[in-house]
Amino acid sequence: METFLARYRNITALAAALVAQLLLLGYQIRNDRDVRLIRLWGVATITPAARGLQGGHGFLSGLWNRYVGLYDARRESEHLQAELDRLKMENQSLRNALQTADRLKLLAAYQQSIPSRTLGASVIGAGANPNSRVVFLDKGLGAGLRAGMAVITADGIVGKVQSVFPGVSLVVLISDPGSAAGVMLEKSRVHGILKGTGLSEARIEYVPNEETVAVGERVYTSGDDRVYPKGLLVGTVAAAHPGGEFQQITLRPGARLNRLEEVLVVTEGVHQEVPEGLPRPQAPAALMPAPPPEPGKDLLGLPAPAAVPAGPEGYAPQTDADRLKKRYRELGASQGHVFGEGVPGSKPPDFNLGWSPPGQRGASPGQSAPQPARQPASGPPPSPPAAAPQP
Repeated sequence: METFLARYRNITALAAALVAQLLLLGYQIRNDRDVRLIRLWGVATITPAARGLQGGHGFLSGLWNRYVGLYDARRESEHLQAELDRLKMENQSLRNALQTADRLKLLAAYQQSIPSRTLGASVIGAGANPNSRVVFLDKGLGAGLRAGMAVITADGIVGKVQSVFPGVSLVVLISDPGSAAGVMLEKSRVHGILKGTGLSEARIEYVPNEETVAVGERVYTSGDDRVYPKGLLVGTVAAAHPGGEFQQITLRPGARLNRLEEVLVVTEGVHQEVPEGLPRPQAPAALMPAPPPEPGKDLLGLPAPAAVPAGPEGYAPQTDADRLKKRYRELGASQGHVFGEGVPGSKPPDFNLGWSPPGQRGASPGQSAPQPARQPASGPPPSPPAAAPQP
C-alpha cells in the first residue's frame, strides 16, 4: 500500500484535493429547497444500501414466519382440529340422547293415558328379507311377551308379535302383505279390514261404496280382530275411490314404520271408545251472575207481577216453573193427595181442576168462577144416592 502511494503520490494528492474541494463545495452550496448538497449526496449514497438491508430483513423474516415458525402452529392446528371433531361427536351424542329422552317422555305419557297395560321395548333390528316387514325387539320370554300381542306407539299401531325367543321378539308390521287388522272410520263409524301392501301405505277393504269417506279422516282399531284393543289410532285416509262392490281406500299409517326406535307392547288390552268425528260442545264452566232487574220490572224487562206469598219451602216463587210447582202442590193438597206416596195404579190428582180456556178466564157479571171440589176433612166418604126404581 505504501509502495502504491509513493509511486502515485502526485495523483493521490490531486485526488485528495479534489475530494476535499467537492466536500467543501457540497457543504457550502444549497439547492432551491435550502438543502446542502453534501446531505443529498449522503442520502443518495446510503439509500440503496438501506433498501438492500431492509429487503433482506423482510425476506428472512417472512421465511421464518411462513416456514420455520409455522411448525408449531401446524401442530397446534392439528390439536385444535382433533378437539373440534371430539366436540362435534359429543354434541351429536348429546343431541341423540335428548331426542331419545323426548321420545321416551312422550311414550310414557301415552302409556299412562290409555287403559291397556303395556310394556316398553326398543327396536334392535329389521328383517333381512326385503319382501317382509318385520322388526326385532329387545324383550322376549323373560319380559312376559307372548305371540299375538299388539305393538303400538303414540302415533298409531305398529304390528303384532309373531314369535318370541328368550331375549328377542319378532314383530310383523301392519305394512306386511300378510298382516290384517279390524278398523273403524271415525265419522261414518263403518268397519273394515286393514291389509298391508308391502309398501309404506296400506289399504282398507270391505267398506261399501255408499259410505262417505273423506281424505284425511282418521281410522281407529275396531277390536274385531281381538288383537288390537278398540280405540287405538291407526292412521289417516290418503285416498278413497269407488270400486266394483267396495271402495278402494288407501291408508297412511300414523306410526313411522321405517323409523321405529321405541314401542309399547300391549300385555293386557282394554277396549276404549273411538273418538267422535266432531268435538262435542262443552257446558259453560264460567257464568256471570244475572244483572239486577230495573225497578218495577222482572229480569226480562217486563212489568213485575204482584207480590206472591212465600210457598211451603219458605221462598216466594220467582219463575213460571216455581209458580206451576206451587199450583200443583195446592191442587194436590186440595184433593188429599201426597206426592211421592201414591200406590201404583191409584188415581192421580186432577191438575186441570179450576182451569178455563183463555177466553173465559175472566168472570162475567152475575157469573161466579167454578170452585174446586173439596172432600171432607174426616169421616167416610158420602154414599152415592140410591138408584131410582125401574118400572
